[in-house]
Amino acid sequence: MKAPVNLSARSLQYYLIAKNWISDLEFFKIEATFFHHLLDDYFVRLSAPVFIDKLKLMENRLIDLEEERHQADKQISEQITQLELMAEDIVPENSESLETKQIHLENSMKELTIAYRSMKKDLFVIVEEVIRDDTFFES
Repeated sequence: MKAPVNLSARSLQYYLIAKNWISDLEFFKIEATFFHHLLDDYFVRLSAPVFIDKLKLMENRLIDLEEERHQADKQISEQITQLELMAEDIVPENSESLETKQIHLENSMKELTIAYRSMKKDLFVIVEEVIRDDTFFES
């Protein structure tokens, strides 16, 4: 569906922001798949005693992030559906309810983005350690 035109400027802005968030969440989903592959590719080396606790932590963090991403996706999709119903005059526009939900979603997306960035940084650090460790033993 194209951006609804039967909405107030603020509601239309919420709609467009929510559509961008859906795109961000799709990217997080692709990144999570990549992170799983990265952990799988280095699993044997990461399961060495020196790395095992970090590996468990990374796996748990990744699972938690995927659940948070799934919940955010569900909530944002509900927001988009609500806005589309308003645009089609199926339900009345409720700007107060939309604003409250939008603030909640903005905070959730901000926290999720920070968590994904932190996870990525920590994951790359541990993989770099494994690579460096392998290089040391190969010399």
